[in-house]
Amino acid sequence: MSGIKSFFIGLAILLLAVVIFMALMAGKKPPPKKPVENTSPLVQVVSPQVSPVTFQITAHGVVKPRTETALVSEVSGVIQSVSEKFVAGGFFRKGEVLLQIDPTDYQVGIEQAKARLASEKAKYLQEKAKAEQAQKEWDLTGRSREKAPILALRKPFMLEAEANMQSAQADLKKAEQKLARTIIRAPYDGMVKEKKADVGQFVATGTQLGITFSVDYAEVRLPLTDQDLAYINVPGWSSASQQVKNPKVTLLSNYAGEKRSWQGELVRMEGVVNEQSRVHYAVARVTDPYGVLYADRHSSPLKVGMFVTAKIEGKHEENLVRLPRDLFKDLTRVLVSDRSNKLYYRELDVVRAEAEYVYINAGLEEGDRIVSTSIESPVQGMALRIEGEEPLKLNKPEDETASEKAIAQKN
Repeated sequence: MSGIKSFFIGLAILLLAVVIFMALMAGKKPPPKKPVENTSPLVQVVSPQVSPVTFQITAHGVVKPRTETALVSEVSGVIQSVSEKFVAGGFFRKGEVLLQIDPTDYQVGIEQAKARLASEKAKYLQEKAKAEQAQKEWDLTGRSREKAPILALRKPFMLEAEANMQSAQADLKKAEQKLARTIIRAPYDGMVKEKKADVGQFVATGTQLGITFSVDYAEVRLPLTDQDLAYINVPGWSSASQQVKNPKVTLLSNYAGEKRSWQGELVRMEGVVNEQSRVHYAVARVTDPYGVLYADRHSSPLKVGMFVTAKIEGKHEENLVRLPRDLFKDLTRVLVSDRSNKLYYRELDVVRAEAEYVYINAGLEEGDRIVSTSIESPVQGMALRIEGEEPLKLNKPEDETASEKAIAQKN
């Protein structure tokens, strides 16, 4: 009897313990849920935009005059006068007198040539009269003039006198030319680059007096690669290109501490390729570079010898994407974020690569955005967080979800 009583007492104690345990568990709060952190890399992206593009080719060169002339004395003598414009940087018009050499000796030479010509003319007239008299005397013989000896008709003497007269005429013309050459005139509208002679200086024939250049045009010789030529309507390259207007060129340089620009055009290609650098040369021309010939002058002169950067207007293309060059991981590959914010590499079809931009026409998929942030170890398909956008919700791991469900069932 006592055994049965002990059994029921033990069972009651066990049930009481179970009730107390369940009461304690029911009053216990569930453990706080740990928030799921998104550890995906935070990146910036660039959305590609398709648009028409007019290419611009950049080249560099030095401004040169279209025509440069070394003025040389064709006669000898003392320089008698010099124009006030005949100084370095002096501007002159075509036909203006720049220098004058003492003409005295050449004026004397003209008088001497005139005197000799008059003497030879007189001799010629004398021989002509004698020849006519000889012909009359021969006619009195009743014989034909064709049968007459040449000495009888004085033909050799006549030819000699005529030759001497022509020689005297040539000497007079030569003396007049020498006198005219004592005056040095400007061959074109131009400017003095260098002055090498002045008043009172004796100059011999062939002495250099100075260097001048024309100011109607300035030219810049621009080196271009084969790739550059593919994007320019080269003037005179073919019969088709001759019908196209010359490409516009903007020249840029610093002048008086400011960035200045001048407008010109590409006028021709040189017919040779540099053997060392393998580049082609195009020539850009600027009208009235010093702004002295026409009313619509430039704001500042484009001086000979200036180093300039040329921006050449290139061909026009439709539906291209322009991307900054620093977005590229190599020549043709970029990192993109697709529409699901996953990281992928894309091989792009590059049309033209420049120093700052790269132009492409294929290789991107719909929804792609170019990743501009550097990623240390990019992995294909990895999730990304886009700066300025709400992060996508991440799915909880299966084991964590199962544990939460078990706790809920116990409660």
